[in-house]
Amino acid sequence: MESYLFPIKIAFITFPFIALFFTFPFAIYQYKKYGYINKFRIFILYSFLLYLIVAYYLIILPLPQTRDIKSLQRPGTQHYNLVPFSFIHDILRETSVVFNKPSTYKYLLTERAFLQAVFNAILLLPLGVYLRYYFKKDLKKTIATTFFVSLFFEVTQLTGLYGIYNAPYRLFDVDDLFLNTLGGYIGYVITPMFTFFLPNTDEIDKNINLQEMRVSYFRRGLAFLIDINIVRLIPKIEDNIIYKGTIYFIYFILIAYLTNGKTIGNWLTSIKIKGEESKLKFSEIFIRYTTLYFGVFGVNRVLSSVATMNEYTDIGYAIIIIVILQLIINLLILIHFLLCIIRRDRFFYEKFSDTSIVISKGSPN
Repeated sequence: MESYLFPIKIAFITFPFIALFFTFPFAIYQYKKYGYINKFRIFILYSFLLYLIVAYYLIILPLPQTRDIKSLQRPGTQHYNLVPFSFIHDILRETSVVFNKPSTYKYLLTERAFLQAVFNAILLLPLGVYLRYYFKKDLKKTIATTFFVSLFFEVTQLTGLYGIYNAPYRLFDVDDLFLNTLGGYIGYVITPMFTFFLPNTDEIDKNINLQEMRVSYFRRGLAFLIDINIVRLIPKIEDNIIYKGTIYFIYFILIAYLTNGKTIGNWLTSIKIKGEESKLKFSEIFIRYTTLYFGVFGVNRVLSSVATMNEYTDIGYAIIIIVILQLIINLLILIHFLLCIIRRDRFFYEKFSDTSIVISKGSPN
């Protein structure tokens, strides 16, 4: 039992870090496909991710303490079994069950060969449930997908974790392919038993009005991070403040105006900047980003540059004044942002420009 509990425990420990890695691409995909993120869909997909991690860890953990597996194995060690249904022979050979005595059937629950066969069948059973319930796969696609996932697991074992170890430390077994695939089939068949009380995935996006939905701060922040990192990829952008300002003007003002409020970050997250009318005015986008990027960020950049220029001069008090001034400005801006978030109000640069962030996508697919 400990051999099964250890991988599951490690899976729960590493899941938050792996989930964090997938969060941004997952969010972008959801925003592009559906226009918003459904909380129930988050639960289903992240539980699916956790299940995949658990299943994968169960077939690779615990890892050997040395890469030189070959030196620990006897010469001629068999690394694969290509004889189908060997597990039946193993069960019959090891069992204490007397088949004409039903009272002895309970012994199966303590016998290695039987439990190992059951484990291999159960391993991909949830996959069959997910494939039928959420991914809407038919029986043929479910069986095929389960088989290839099982084959991936077996190849992982046969290659010594893709060559990390110089020999396999677990057996490639054709019976595992059969039992894993059987488990996926059973999962497909019994899916209605698990999903009876769950909502129909075809209906979870009904009655969703994206035009009335408020754009979350996470969504806005994600779009902002995408845009900022795209701009930072431009060579030598930090070398000259005029050059940097020109790039910011082209990207955040000119392109956003020509695309009616969409930067690359906005497009990927299915949002846009909206003015008073359906067509965004140049004055609106200009005031918005001039206030934000050239006002807030620009003032900070100028003050930092002045402080740097006076770092080795005799007027050291100037640096202190500049630092205090920066702290006061940034503290006031932070307080403003926090109050707007609490009150669900527009930020100052949105009020100045009479603009807002809205969802650009129509009804969910």
